[in-house]
Amino acid sequence: MDEKLARVAVLAGANSEVAETLDKVLTGPNDRAYVVCGYLDCKLNVKGHCTIYTVLDVPRMKTGRPCSSYEKRQVAEN
Repeated sequence: MDEKLARVAVLAGANSEVAETLDKVLTGPNDRAYVVCGYLDCKLNVKGHCTIYTVLDVPRMKTGRPCSSYEKRQVAEN
């Protein structure tokens, strides 16, 4: 990860409001949060933004065998 992008992500995670909100939302053992960040690089500073996606009750991976719940679908072309 780029050093400046890592700095933006760390600052977003260090925000106490963000941490408190995630503590309230992510209560289960299989709850996950994914952070997507971007930044604008100026001469004197770096400005960034992050979006945090939460997924509740993520099913555990089945090891050693393919997922049986997928189905093949055909996409119609225009």
